[in-house]
Amino acid sequence: MQRIALRQLTTEELVETYARTREEEVRELLVERHESLVRSLALKFARPGVPVEDLMQCAWIALLGALQRFTPDKETRFTTYAVHCMVGEIKRYFRDRTWSVKAPRHLQEIAANLGRVQDQLFTRLQREPTIAEMAEAFKATEEELLEAMELGRAYQPMGLNDRQESGDGREAMPLSETLGSEDPHLSAMIEHSPLDAALATLDERRQRIVRLRFFQGWSQQEVANTLGLSQMHVSRLERSALRHLKTVMSPPSAR
Repeated sequence: MQRIALRQLTTEELVETYARTREEEVRELLVERHESLVRSLALKFARPGVPVEDLMQCAWIALLGALQRFTPDKETRFTTYAVHCMVGEIKRYFRDRTWSVKAPRHLQEIAANLGRVQDQLFTRLQREPTIAEMAEAFKATEEELLEAMELGRAYQPMGLNDRQESGDGREAMPLSETLGSEDPHLSAMIEHSPLDAALATLDERRQRIVRLRFFQGWSQQEVANTLGLSQMHVSRLERSALRHLKTVMSPPSAR
């Protein structure tokens, strides 16, 4: 069928033609006519941290699936059916891919629609809706609504480079700048813990010799003067202590 003639058909007529012929040209025209609808639905469900392109891809997939499944009749228009399919696919995307914690599905639905319903109530009431009014709009209890609002905070975890407003309205520093740095004393404690355990197996005098020599940097003569021993005696005790530590700290297979 000529493309010019096809363009003169209504959307419903094109749908009927595609259902009968499965011609690729007809499908391309239908996809073209629904591009603005796909975009508008993706923008309607857009959320911080969720790429609009991902939502559009979900909508395109659902639209193509709807074209394959739809059977023309007088009761349901294709566009109505397609919207239902696209919305369902987008909501499935949110349920399956964008939650950082597992949450009951009905609470996910509430959390995903909080902004939209709140805007609708604000427009109708000309003021911020109360928790009770929000809960009534969702046909949920106030406890369920509050739980969904809390779960909404886990919807997308903050990235390390994300900024959020502070309490006074000013932009806060990135999350990465609020993280603590490595504690060198803690690292040293962890690193030296096997050695400390091995030192505990030495007698008190050899422990002191090792600590003075290798932890505080004393010379053998300085240690000898402090302990009232000869430098040669200190040397022998030091060698004995080091042999013992090497044996204690070696793997069993190497002993």
